[in-house]
Amino acid sequence: MNKNLKQLKFRCEHRGMREMDILMGGFFNMYVDEFSEEEISQIDKYIIPLSDNDLYKCFLGEIIWPNNISDGLINKLNIFSKKHGLTDS
Repeated sequence: MNKNLKQLKFRCEHRGMREMDILMGGFFNMYVDEFSEEEISQIDKYIIPLSDNDLYKCFLGEIIWPNNISDGLINKLNIFSKKHGLTDS
């Protein structure tokens, strides 16, 4: 794993709120081998900066994911959410 991916993994797993550490760390680990360079950049620029509360609401489907991220990344996030029982959709 290259340095940038290691740093992103750390940021996903160390958000501040333990529940979000688990969710984002799990999401990262589930898809790390499938992320495109564009998706890695989008996670870093648009997902990581979200507050824990907003990020959790996105996982629950209460608010939409940032519009700056690709449909492929949104699909991965939604699949992860469903797989972990976070959404009904």
